[in-house]
Amino acid sequence: MSDPADKKRIKLNDLALIKRFWPFVQPDAVWVVLGLLAVPLMSLAGVAQPWLLKVAVDGPMTDALQHRPNTGWSLTGVALAFLGAVLAEYVLRGLQLWALQRAGYRALQRLRRGVFSHVLQQGSAFFDTRASGSLLTRTTTDVEAIGEVLTFGIVGIVGDVFDILFILGAMLWFDVRLTAMSLLVAPFIVLLVNLFRRRLRFYSTEIRRSMAASAGHFQEALAGARIVQLHGREDATLEEYRGFNFRYLDAYRISNWYDASLYAVMDGVACLCIAILLGYGAGRVVAGLGTPGLLIAFIQYIQRVFVPVRELSGKVATIERAQAALERIFSLLDEAVPLPSGDQVPAQLAGRVEITHLHFGYGADSQALDDVSLTVEPGQVVALVGQTGSGKSTLVKLIARMYAAPPQTIRVDGVAVEDWQLQALRRAIGVVQQDVMLFSGTLADNISLGRPGITREAIAQAVADAQLAPKVARLGGLDTVLSENGGNLSAGERQLLSIARILAANPPIVVLDEATASIDTETEQAVQRALDRVFEGRTAIVVAHRLSTIRKANRIVVMARGRIAESGTHEQLLAHGGLYAHLVASAAESQRLLP
Repeated sequence: MSDPADKKRIKLNDLALIKRFWPFVQPDAVWVVLGLLAVPLMSLAGVAQPWLLKVAVDGPMTDALQHRPNTGWSLTGVALAFLGAVLAEYVLRGLQLWALQRAGYRALQRLRRGVFSHVLQQGSAFFDTRASGSLLTRTTTDVEAIGEVLTFGIVGIVGDVFDILFILGAMLWFDVRLTAMSLLVAPFIVLLVNLFRRRLRFYSTEIRRSMAASAGHFQEALAGARIVQLHGREDATLEEYRGFNFRYLDAYRISNWYDASLYAVMDGVACLCIAILLGYGAGRVVAGLGTPGLLIAFIQYIQRVFVPVRELSGKVATIERAQAALERIFSLLDEAVPLPSGDQVPAQLAGRVEITHLHFGYGADSQALDDVSLTVEPGQVVALVGQTGSGKSTLVKLIARMYAAPPQTIRVDGVAVEDWQLQALRRAIGVVQQDVMLFSGTLADNISLGRPGITREAIAQAVADAQLAPKVARLGGLDTVLSENGGNLSAGERQLLSIARILAANPPIVVLDEATASIDTETEQAVQRALDRVFEGRTAIVVAHRLSTIRKANRIVVMARGRIAESGTHEQLLAHGGLYAHLVASAAESQRLLP
């Protein structure tokens, strides 16, 4: 499945990315400031060390060699000062790392939570066009890529920049000509880093895109492993996965080549600068225009300035991966298909559902429902029947507000569904689907789903009413931990558990979307008894195929091509001899399922 965030990836410059990311960091701004304050002090301690070497060589060491009295610093004093500068540099570096990493990790936690919260708030249409594996990479690998920069990259980059500025400042202060000769290749360095930076960003984006595609394919293959095996698609699926991995491998290989090449070139440039400095600086010392200590200090400064420059260039790949990851994350955050929530929460619920001239399509060129009008009175059970594609499931999804219906076309107790507070509407309408999703946890957890107000006693009563008590007893009680997606329950038992969820929550309106289509004959009687308890005192809208379920309805609505073709009781529709009578006749052999 394609990901719109890949197709419509936003393009932001570095400053815009920082501005968008700052709100996630802002709550820990104090730690950021503390870490940044340590940076210039750390750089000063580092810059002081070559200067102290110059002082030692040109002062007490030269005085000793020339057998003249020491008029300045003593050698012991210089050594102690040098030791103090080294200790200060390492202490400040540790403080910087601790403060900025603390702020960085907390910012990542907020970003990960923000992405997850954003995804959960989207409507069903959002997930129709997005692969779950791609969404997963946003909160895992993409956030981890940003974490690399926050915990190592940005911490080092800030220090590297200050080191470069302070070292260049010291060099210019000591000798402008030596500085100029030392930096003859600086323009070449700028052009080289900029060229490699653009290529690394491109391949970093490709790495993230291919990783998302690979993760999505892997997750789908695992979820459908039984289908893959039953249809003998193991080799084909493996070959497809191989293609995704080779795409990822190629992007990573080229990215690493650029990264390694840049690192090697920077080492060569550093050696070239030292060679130029030695050739020019030694001549100045011999001519009396400089001192040996100054030349030694400059060699130290050149070696020191190329360490942050080299490290900075080595961090370019990490930075580019983080920028690409941020772009993808913000693309996802900008891509929203939310269901707007109103603010109305009716004090009392009767359970009346009214649909008026409803038109709906999943896309611009589709028409799933065409001018549907239907009223379901409180306590009434209405069965929706019809051929596949007639619009039954679409209608119940709109009633449950899984998709946004046109304004004022669906009302619950006189209030348009878009004006309801969304959480209140979801509490008022219970949904039982054909495919039951079970979560990691106990049976009790899967029935209550963490909803407040559902007591242990209510769960036990719901299990009994849903005809699930014997199975729960055999499993070991409500605290039994279910296997992955309820693998230790049959399809019928999973349906009974989903019915128990409704009974425990006790909503005034229930919607059943083909909830009895996949159960076996033995389980059908238990499900029908459970449905009897569900229908008691509740408004029910049921998409049904089983005649036993349909006959329980007060009214049967027959749908065809997105419209209501017929409506009435079982006997009335049979006597009419229309579409419903044809559907029943076609199911006469089994007397169970309508087409």
